[in-house]
Amino acid sequence: MSPAESPSNGRRKSSLQSFLSFLKVGGINFLIFAVLAELCSLVYINVTNWPSSKPTYHVNYNSFWADINPAFGVWHRPNGKFYHQGGCFNVVYTTNSYGARDVERSLHSEKPRTVVLGDSFIEGLGVADQYRLTNILEKDMSREYLNFGTGGDFGPLQYALLYKTLAAKFDHNVVLVAVLPDNDFRDMSLEWGKTHHAGRYRPYYAGDFSIVYTGKVDPNAGEGFWDRVEAYLRAYLASYHVGQFLYSSLYWRMAPPYSGYNDYSGVDFARLEHALADIRATAEAHHARMAVVLIPTYTDFLRYRQSRADRVGPAVEHWGQSNGVPVKDLLPEMDARAGGNVRDYFLKCDGHWSQQGGKVAAEVLEPWLAQLDQSIDKGGANAAAEKK
Repeated sequence: MSPAESPSNGRRKSSLQSFLSFLKVGGINFLIFAVLAELCSLVYINVTNWPSSKPTYHVNYNSFWADINPAFGVWHRPNGKFYHQGGCFNVVYTTNSYGARDVERSLHSEKPRTVVLGDSFIEGLGVADQYRLTNILEKDMSREYLNFGTGGDFGPLQYALLYKTLAAKFDHNVVLVAVLPDNDFRDMSLEWGKTHHAGRYRPYYAGDFSIVYTGKVDPNAGEGFWDRVEAYLRAYLASYHVGQFLYSSLYWRMAPPYSGYNDYSGVDFARLEHALADIRATAEAHHARMAVVLIPTYTDFLRYRQSRADRVGPAVEHWGQSNGVPVKDLLPEMDARAGGNVRDYFLKCDGHWSQQGGKVAAEVLEPWLAQLDQSIDKGGANAAAEKK
């Protein structure tokens, strides 16, 4: 008997054949399962009132929100285009030459202009440009509103850094800071970031209010091999979106109910004060007036309706009075205008403002902003008279 015909070689050959057969059967079963899962997912998200994202059938190679800015972390790429489809919205986002989701703006202008800082509520996640708060204000107020909002876990420390390094370069005489207590306190917390933003390049406040960064800035974030693979899955597979929704639902189901308007700590508020003071200093250096608006989420409205709870509004208003900064808390007036149904202020499949939410917020803010404009005009006229 030759070595090739020995029993041990025969057993190895038989084991290899069995293993290959197992792989073949497993691969076929996995393929059948994947096809069935995709078909079931595709049917489900299109015949039910699906509350989350859907395939866009447009490949976005680069993430719209990427940690690419060395000063403040997450931002958009310039001259970008992003297709964003959810269960109740289908929107195309575009950015200008400096990465803001806004029309192109010149650095210099003799027109009255307001720089607006904020997160995804200001950016207008889930709604077309014309329904965003800043677009409505610009249309109604005879003033340009430069939108520097962005999603991607963006908080007041980042507002301050963005303003100082980018937005302040544009001529303006007002900076409007939109604070979203729901996540703005957490977005400045290094402890929270270590758990929820692990690996990301982001700035945080240390205990002494110095700024520390985690991760490493990557100008090519969102362009790696696996980013492209994920981009194709996100663009074409319904099962990808079902999986993401199930994972997110499980994660947030384990989190306790949170109202940023009420459940913040003293350290949280101290960080907010520090960020607002930094913005105020930059505004004064550029001869601009600062104003603050507080944005409630659905949970904040529910807490307010149950017990009239609103800790953060009076606290920020007191800070504003002490520092000469006008503050507008949207919660009480938007609640009064809701007609018993604040849910209409938010997208049915998402926690961000709907068209109705942006519209009512603008209605509340416009008289207040008009008074601010009048005080600025009066101050300018007095200054001119003093010079004479």
